[in-house]
Amino acid sequence: MSPTARTRARIAERFSRAAAGYEAHAQLQQAIATELRAAFVPRGVVLDAGCGTGRDSLWLAAQPEVAAVYALDVAPQMLAAVPAHARITPLLGDVAALPLPAACVDQAFSNFALQWTDAMAAAAELARVLRPGGALCFSVPGPGSLAALAAAGLMVNAFADDSEWAMALMCNGFTDVDFFHATHAAHFATPQEMLRALKAIGANTATGTAGAAVHGRAWWQRVSAALEAAREPAGIPLRYEVIYVRARRAED
Repeated sequence: MSPTARTRARIAERFSRAAAGYEAHAQLQQAIATELRAAFVPRGVVLDAGCGTGRDSLWLAAQPEVAAVYALDVAPQMLAAVPAHARITPLLGDVAALPLPAACVDQAFSNFALQWTDAMAAAAELARVLRPGGALCFSVPGPGSLAALAAAGLMVNAFADDSEWAMALMCNGFTDVDFFHATHAAHFATPQEMLRALKAIGANTATGTAGAAVHGRAWWQRVSAALEAAREPAGIPLRYEVIYVRARRAED
């Protein structure tokens, strides 16, 4: 198995383990989804890429101009949690290799999921399945996200910035690419509570190749002290720089 395949399998496994309790700990992701929805007018056949437990898929399916929703996720247990709905078709698969034919969807929507896939690969596959003129709307964490964790010495993904996403989209035939940004934060009483919350939503998976290490008490004391040093009146912050993107697949 290639390193990329091993990483994808690890991501799928961790998100599957998180599925049962995901919604109880995903308030920040839900707030980001609310902003993303405000920038999107769903219609036709829509792909929900990285659907998780299906919260956004249900919203999409309820919109009056939506004919059908493909709810796609790489984690089997996340997909199993998607409620049954006449307009929703669950799909197990990876955004980098979508199990869909070319030009089969009118729109694609993705909330906080594309960061787990290479930007160029994601853009190529989304362009392939979108019909000409189809709309794309997604949110991802930007490079300023989780700065407190990185400062504490914890492994944090190197999230793509605007220029990387713009290059990926334009190289794959997207036009009218538009970015806007917001900062979202959650606060926690203790470092342990913060890390438990990340584990509960499967987001403790990093896509780097560094091997896991067994850390002792001294390491944890240093990490805790660094996180405590970032404490704000509301608690220890877990802050995301969120990039919202809208684009359109070019007409043929």
